[in-house]
Amino acid sequence: MLQFKIGKDKLNQFFSALLKTHTIFAPVEVDGISSFSKVNCADDLMSSYFNSDKPPKEIFFPQTQTLFNYDKDGIKIHEQKDKSIAIWGLRQCDLRSLFMLDKVFGSTRKLQGRNDYEDPYWKEKYQETLIFSLACNNPLSSCFCNWFGSGPFDKGSSDLFVVDIGDAFLIEGCSEKGTNYLSNLKNSDFFEKVNDKDLQKASELKSKAEELLNQPVDIDSVSDKLNNLWDEPIWEEISNKCLNCAACTYFCPTCHCFDVQDEGSEDTGKRVRIWDSCMFSLFTQEASGHNPRPTSKDRMRQRIMHKFSYFVDNFSEMACVGCGRCIQVCPVNLDIREIIKKIIRF
Repeated sequence: MLQFKIGKDKLNQFFSALLKTHTIFAPVEVDGISSFSKVNCADDLMSSYFNSDKPPKEIFFPQTQTLFNYDKDGIKIHEQKDKSIAIWGLRQCDLRSLFMLDKVFGSTRKLQGRNDYEDPYWKEKYQETLIFSLACNNPLSSCFCNWFGSGPFDKGSSDLFVVDIGDAFLIEGCSEKGTNYLSNLKNSDFFEKVNDKDLQKASELKSKAEELLNQPVDIDSVSDKLNNLWDEPIWEEISNKCLNCAACTYFCPTCHCFDVQDEGSEDTGKRVRIWDSCMFSLFTQEASGHNPRPTSKDRMRQRIMHKFSYFVDNFSEMACVGCGRCIQVCPVNLDIREIIKKIIRF
């Protein structure tokens, strides 16, 4: 295990070295909203945060993305990036969400013996990304990552795992990519050796963080239960107070529905991909005007079935990471944890 300590007063030096080879995305706050954006130095970082308000998926899958421009002379593809991406400060729940999205857009599907379409716009950015995941010292009451076999100090599939111990960060290489990166910088003067006191502090923070989470619920039966609930009244009950505002899906790190539109005039234009949501009434409306999901009940059922049944069928895991964003932003306090419990009890 390759592990170093870096004092917070030396983080700018570390970022300067990282910026030579990578474009850095990290949590910043603009107008009271936190999100992952490009930074030029460590001073740009939020001083403290629980988790970003906006999910990091927009680094690779922007809310609005121009796929290409066109005119009478043909199509112009946007130039590729010149640097790989590094993400600093990604919580474990969001790290897991990116791996899920890679199953949809990226090369992971190849591992299942399938020859499905790969999204070049996703793959171009994501494939060489260096991810620094940050342990979650203070989970919120809305967090439930432990329901899905994870936890606030879960290293998961991190490239580099970071723990904030107060005056410094502990950085551990996890993947081959992350370990190689640390090895190339091991003689840098901003790195210090990790001592027993540092490890003890990290262990104490881990225990405290895990104690803040509620006991996990056994969700193994959810997918099978859903297979038998299609016409049951539970969907009417769950959807009664839903406004179909789609805030839950827009702030969800794993939701990935989109629409594609052409914008422009007769002579020139662009093809744009924009986020969409199964909670919108127009989402499944056909050109004829017919809508196979005309009611809130139908749309709520689609959202839950996709996350906890269809995604399981396709990729053998549930499309939820327990980040709790949908709980925090719902204007009518619809709690997905309570929905899951209702399904289990039904």
